[in-house]
Amino acid sequence: MTTYLAAVGDANDPLTWSGIPYHLLRAGRGAGLFDAGLALETGGVGWAGRRIGWNLARALRLERPGGFQYSPAFLERLWRPARAALRGATVINCFPLYPPSLVADAGVAKWFYIDQTLTQLFDYYRVRSTIGARIAGDALARERLGYSAARGIIAHSEWAANSVIDDYGIARDKVHVVVPGANVDADRYRAWEARRQGNRGGSDGAPAEPLRMVFVGKYWRRKGLDRLLGAFRMARARGGRSRLRVIGFPRENAPEPFHAMEGIEWLGTIDKAREPLRFLEAVSENDIGCLLSRAEAGGIALREFHALGLAVMAPDTGGSPEHALAGAALMIAPDEDESAIADKLLALEADRERLDAMKRHAWAHRREMLWEHAVGQIAAILGNLPAAAAAADCNAREV
Repeated sequence: MTTYLAAVGDANDPLTWSGIPYHLLRAGRGAGLFDAGLALETGGVGWAGRRIGWNLARALRLERPGGFQYSPAFLERLWRPARAALRGATVINCFPLYPPSLVADAGVAKWFYIDQTLTQLFDYYRVRSTIGARIAGDALARERLGYSAARGIIAHSEWAANSVIDDYGIARDKVHVVVPGANVDADRYRAWEARRQGNRGGSDGAPAEPLRMVFVGKYWRRKGLDRLLGAFRMARARGGRSRLRVIGFPRENAPEPFHAMEGIEWLGTIDKAREPLRFLEAVSENDIGCLLSRAEAGGIALREFHALGLAVMAPDTGGSPEHALAGAALMIAPDEDESAIADKLLALEADRERLDAMKRHAWAHRREMLWEHAVGQIAAILGNLPAAAAAADCNAREV
């Protein structure tokens, strides 16, 4: 039976959904789990026109704009080019909705692999108020039908799995959890790993060496860079010597007081597809990766940090704690103020023994952070035991 991976967009494109489908597909094809990724294109003039028409129609009905991607019209049109190939196939969908016609098609074995349900997206991320109650309610009803018709739902976290069970009434034995992998190029990762084999996560310098921190992300407020910079400034004012490297967010977009602040290195965007080894080196040269989101369904960056042997500072909210490695993570509550975060930075900088232990723990578990590990778990859930065994054997041979 042919098995496809699907997302809103082209699953073969590293730009689709932060690269999650792309890296999952590459690892899954290597393990024999997937045959292909579906190219469900959403770009171009045609799609722009449909979206404009949708929003205009809603305005004429005095309804809020937005929500087109949750509508039956969007989903049916999105999946139409792929429908002929799906008869008798298995599909794993990274989006919480299938088109209604596909939900009703018993000839297609349907699965989900999701980071959160629409209930969580609408309420936890407060999207419901932006698209209106009617659109949200209709989408949630169809989401429930999709889960009921699916062979199974695989969630990125227990946080998301519990929503599938509690909010949609899906039997627990249909719901599974597989934490996703790091979005890193597998070949480049192995090359980087071979060069770093002598370093098991210990200190690269004297105990008095400054704490080296790294942030990776494009979105200022969503990923909590504002909180991190504020805490960093306070820690430095209290005598800290930490260093902070910012990747993906340009200095000119940050508040003026931080532009020339000592201790911050702004690297700008590093294209992971074109410069994968540069990205790995730029991140792995640090001690702790930082993600301070106020809301976070997951946190692929945390998996990337751990895969490179780093400790993490992670948001204690949503599914994020499950993406962090116990023993190598410093958890930060969404409402924790910058002063308290600064205190934690100073304490970690002063306790090099603790920091080194966190890094050693991350290094020892680094391969559990990779997509190959997650693919083995997904394959076992789908009953594809040869693929699961192959992935497990690959992990074992590369210790």
